[in-house]
Amino acid sequence: MAGAQQWLLSVLTVCILCALAQAVMPPGPVKGVGRLVCGLVLLCTVLSPLPGLDLEGNTRWLEGWLKGLEDQKRILEQQVGEEMKVIIEESYAAYIVDKAEELGLTCTAQVFCREEETGLYLPHWTEVSSPDSQEAQQVLSQFIRQDLGVPLARQSYINQGEERSA
Repeated sequence: MAGAQQWLLSVLTVCILCALAQAVMPPGPVKGVGRLVCGLVLLCTVLSPLPGLDLEGNTRWLEGWLKGLEDQKRILEQQVGEEMKVIIEESYAAYIVDKAEELGLTCTAQVFCREEETGLYLPHWTEVSSPDSQEAQQVLSQFIRQDLGVPLARQSYINQGEERSA
């Protein structure tokens, strides 16, 4: 920042000196040559920082900044994915509870999803807690297998404090 301040001060100084020089120059060809010289001096002053620029350093800084930006993007995508997984699991669990109510059953459900290769979160494991009979649980188990694609081996039922697999 100090370098930019010094450069700006140099440009302003040259502008003031050129204005003073043109004010004292006699009219005619001398004034024309004076304008040319002042213009060249001003141009040299404006372009003077260019040779001192560290383009490689700036390129390294920009590459580092872009890498940091990519890292932040990856972290944000991971956070969004984790939050989406929770929302999807809760939605599947609510779907099971609603379907159970339609069948006349009462239960609570918990669904655990797994991210597929396509990036989608699909149900992998279900856990249902219900005071209903084993026959009613089998009906619900078939629904979960057909609608959500969770095989019986990955369905768990808890009945009055006992845990059993479907």
